[in-house]
Amino acid sequence: MVKFTLFGAGLMMLIPGVLYLVDPQMMLEAPAIKLQSIDDHHLVRAAYGGAFIGTAVLFLLGAFRSAFQQTSLIAACVLLSGFALGRIVSIAVDGRPVPLYLGILAAEILFATFAALALRQRCGTGS
Repeated sequence: MVKFTLFGAGLMMLIPGVLYLVDPQMMLEAPAIKLQSIDDHHLVRAAYGGAFIGTAVLFLLGAFRSAFQQTSLIAACVLLSGFALGRIVSIAVDGRPVPLYLGILAAEILFATFAALALRQRCGTGS
């Protein structure tokens, strides 16, 4: 379960990270956000592209190297739970988003839960 969780969470961060890095405007078409300056593009490439790719590397390290598993699981649990919390608050305050974002929310909850369960099992508190 650990490898599946970290590999899945890694891909979930890697794919949009690469897309934000390569074509930030395309990634912001769904929420109808228009990047209007070099600085806007710079910010999105760094904050979304770079950060997502860096996070993906951490998750994937845990999937393939046991020495990184605990750190990667903690990071996946915390980060994906935080994303899910933000989306849930937005649903409560702003209303229901497009189905794509609901699917992403489901994946965030799924992988955060799997990471928490894997951590619980690794720490011997599974009973």
